[in-house]
Amino acid sequence: MDNSISGGSFRDVIQAAHVTVRQCVSGEVRAPRVPLMAPAAPGRLVDRLPVRAALDRAADARGERAPAKVVVVTGPPGVGKTGAVLYWSSLRGADFPGGVLYADMSPRGALQPADTRAVLESFVGALGTPRAEMPADEAPLAAYYRHLTAHEPCLVLLDDVVTAAQVAPLLPGHPRSMVVVTSRLLLAGLRGALPSSEPEYVRLAGLDDESCRELFLHSAGITALTQLTDHGRELVRTVVPAFAGLPAAVRIAGARAADPLEGGVEEFARRLLALPTVQEALTVSDDPHTYSLHQVFEDSYAALDPVAAAVFRRLGLNPTPEFADALVDELAGDPDTGARVRRTLLGGNLLERPAPGRCRMNGLLHEYAGTLARADSGEAGAVAARITDWYLRRAAAAEVLVSSRWRLSHVFSEPAYVAGVFRTETEALDALEPDRENAAALTAREFAHGHDHTVCTLTEALRGFFFRRKHHTLWVEVCELGVRAAERMVAADARAGEAAGGGVVGGEGAPDAVLVLARCHYELAFALFDQGGAESVERARRQYGLALRQARAAGHIRTESTALEGLGQVALEQGQPQVALDHFRQALDALGDLPHPRGRALLKYHMGRAASAAHLHEEAAASLLGARHRFAALPEPDRYNEARALTRYAQARLAADRADEAVAPLDEAVTLLQGLGAPKAEGATPSAAPKEEADARLTRGDAFAALGDVRRAREDWQAALDTYRRLGSVGAAGARERLGGER
Repeated sequence: MDNSISGGSFRDVIQAAHVTVRQCVSGEVRAPRVPLMAPAAPGRLVDRLPVRAALDRAADARGERAPAKVVVVTGPPGVGKTGAVLYWSSLRGADFPGGVLYADMSPRGALQPADTRAVLESFVGALGTPRAEMPADEAPLAAYYRHLTAHEPCLVLLDDVVTAAQVAPLLPGHPRSMVVVTSRLLLAGLRGALPSSEPEYVRLAGLDDESCRELFLHSAGITALTQLTDHGRELVRTVVPAFAGLPAAVRIAGARAADPLEGGVEEFARRLLALPTVQEALTVSDDPHTYSLHQVFEDSYAALDPVAAAVFRRLGLNPTPEFADALVDELAGDPDTGARVRRTLLGGNLLERPAPGRCRMNGLLHEYAGTLARADSGEAGAVAARITDWYLRRAAAAEVLVSSRWRLSHVFSEPAYVAGVFRTETEALDALEPDRENAAALTAREFAHGHDHTVCTLTEALRGFFFRRKHHTLWVEVCELGVRAAERMVAADARAGEAAGGGVVGGEGAPDAVLVLARCHYELAFALFDQGGAESVERARRQYGLALRQARAAGHIRTESTALEGLGQVALEQGQPQVALDHFRQALDALGDLPHPRGRALLKYHMGRAASAAHLHEEAAASLLGARHRFAALPEPDRYNEARALTRYAQARLAADRADEAVAPLDEAVTLLQGLGAPKAEGATPSAAPKEEADARLTRGDAFAALGDVRRAREDWQAALDTYRRLGSVGAAGARERLGGER
């Protein structure tokens, strides 16, 4: 999508934002990367031989069937489904040369299903496709995913699936691929959802007493039973049934027993057996893990020092069970204390390491920690606000690094708020990437609590990250909440105004709720248009229209202009170039005397695109050259958009049958793009500049071909093809076609 004119410029602007499935699957598109997405496997796994044998049989039988093999591992919470599957995949991953894809299918808590389209976006991105070139809708995106996974067998791990409908779109294309599903539910509807796959079910029961004892002693640092007295061995044999065969409980209890302050395994077992709830757990067979897990959690929590206990409780208020080490540091007060707390919680198996720099709580443990935190409503409110501010500050810092656009929220008028959070744009985006579910879940939680200003601020602050990384499903979800929150603000202001007899509503400096609503409509429209696809683009048209109406009601000319610009881009996308040209002209007029040189440059660029599509070739040429000169004249010249304007100008000259006027501007465009360098230049990222250079070379090859210089044309087409292949871009199909289908 092209740049917004809202007071700044996004530096990564990819024109090919909306690609049809026909374009995606034409040619021999192969995934340029082999993903290895699975979290770290447990270091030790006891028993589980039946499930491992079942998975081995299924893996060895691949190829005897047309679709990918599906195995469902079911069992109660805490029984160790994820650990068993991750351990098995670590042993058999090499049998899948297409890579290992992993997704938590309920990242926001038990029985809250993830959106399958968001998972598809994650998978297709991990396979190497630039996110701006993904199909917009779920069905074509699933088709493209199957295409990318049709060349090599891959292993797909779908963890904690909630509904059968989540699975079908995620089946890979190669018949020797395999899908392993874990779920606490039986997923009886899966056979109907996958009629040709005949899924196999494996029920994972709790560990038997011998395996529990082995895991408990290992976690406690005991290598042989001979290290215990006869009485100690008897105590361990007696206490083991209290864990109900649940590995999570066993590991936590073992870690507690390993603590020298507990007096060793024998003393720990003696104390545990003396507790009434454990005695009851040993005698009640209907649902023993209810007692054993709670008591083990309670016992381990009680043994924490006050600082570690406080951080443990606070982490229970994080929107999901996974979070960055930096959040632990924040909740601990400083990095040194955070590091000590992490060591304590990791050593006690109260946290685990899914990836470097990340921590995760067992889902049941996360619920328990949250229950502890919410027991003190005062503390819970303060901690929740602190967590929200931490995520907001990071999102705002990334947004500032990504774009210099104008923003409404007060957090962007306070430079100290985001100062020093991240050093570079890449660091910021990489830090936010694993927390994208936390960001969306946090926004939903703030909305549920009625914190409407915060929701609208998050909507604006998260735009830079979502725009760059193209997590459209989550982005649209956040923006929709922003619109609903802003609507509540407008309604609240109206009620307050009526109560005040029509007086002014809002404190000094508070943004007009109508303007907030206009900006949120605009943010949603921007996300929908960037997502692409006919339905999303039409929704974007409606949202831009609402943004325009509210901006005029608020008297905000900058937002009025951006909404008109968005309507122009929608019209251009919908095949109405003359309507688009009219909107762009109105957007330029709406700016009036507002000092906005970049916005005017971008509008000239858009006008050139629209005029070219309307076959107004001379007007297109004049607008695009004008845009180029405006980009060059900015206080900090925008070489990236200069190059894009030159490429568009050359394309317009080709469309006017003036190939002789196309080569020189394309030479200049290629030189500009090569000069941007790496890792970053104004207006470009390491992936955007090469893509634009390939586009320019492809167009220059077309110009040479029109002039009869076949040798130079083929050189440019081949160079473009090599770059497209390296980037995993669908542009490779067009370059191959020009080369006569050569690979």
